[in-house]
Amino acid sequence: MERRAATAKPAAAAAPASKPTGKAKSAAAPEPTDLKSVPLGKASDEELMRRAQNGDRQAFSLIYERYSSAVLSYLYRMLGNVEDVESIGQEVFLRAFRFAPTYRFPEKLSTWLFTITRNLAINNARRRKRSPVRNVTELNLEGVDVTGDPYQIATQATDNVEKQEEIARILKAMEDLPTDQKEVIVLGVFQDLSYAQMEAITGTKAVTLRSRMFHGLRKLAKMIGAEIDVPDKEG
Repeated sequence: MERRAATAKPAAAAAPASKPTGKAKSAAAPEPTDLKSVPLGKASDEELMRRAQNGDRQAFSLIYERYSSAVLSYLYRMLGNVEDVESIGQEVFLRAFRFAPTYRFPEKLSTWLFTITRNLAINNARRRKRSPVRNVTELNLEGVDVTGDPYQIATQATDNVEKQEEIARILKAMEDLPTDQKEVIVLGVFQDLSYAQMEAITGTKAVTLRSRMFHGLRKLAKMIGAEIDVPDKEG
C-alpha cells in the first residue's frame, strides 16, 4: 500500500507541467504573443481576423486582398449592376472592420464575411423594389446644386453610403431626360416647390408642368426599375 502511494506522487506533481496544451490555448482569448508567432502572409483567415480585432490594420488589409474579388463576384451575380456592386462591396468591408468584435473564433471567416455580404445584397434588392422615385423627397436635396457629377453631388448631400448610391443613380438617370422634364423634377421634387411657384419661375402653365412631372417621373422610374408616385402638390 505504501509503495502505491509513493508511485502516485510523481504523477500528481507532473500534472501541472502538462496543463497548458495547445488545445487549451485555442479555447482561451488570444494573447498578443500568440498572434505574432506566424508571419502575416502565412496566417489563416481566422488568425488574421483575430489580429484585426486587436487593432492590426495590416492584417485586415490582407483579408481585403484575399476576399475583395470573391465579394464583388458574389454581388455581381446577385445584383447584376456594376455601380451597386462597387458601392456595396466597399460597404461590406467597412462593416466587417466596424463590427470586427462580433466575429467569434474559430468560426470560418468566409462564412461570417459572406453573411454580411448577403444581407447587404438583399437589403439593396429590396430597396430598389421599394421605388427610389417614391422616396426621392426624403433624400434631402433641397438647396443642393444638382448640376455636375452625380457622385460628387451625392457625397455632398449625405454621409449615408446607401443614400449616396441612391441619389447618384437617380441623378445619372435624369441626365437622359428631356430638359423640360428634368427641370420640373428638380424644382418640384428636389426643391419641393408648388406648381404655382414653378409657374411663376418658368412662365409655364401649371397644367403643363403637371404633365411634364408625370411623364418625367414615369421615364425616370422605368430607367431605374422602380414604380412611380407623382407628388401631390398644391397650386
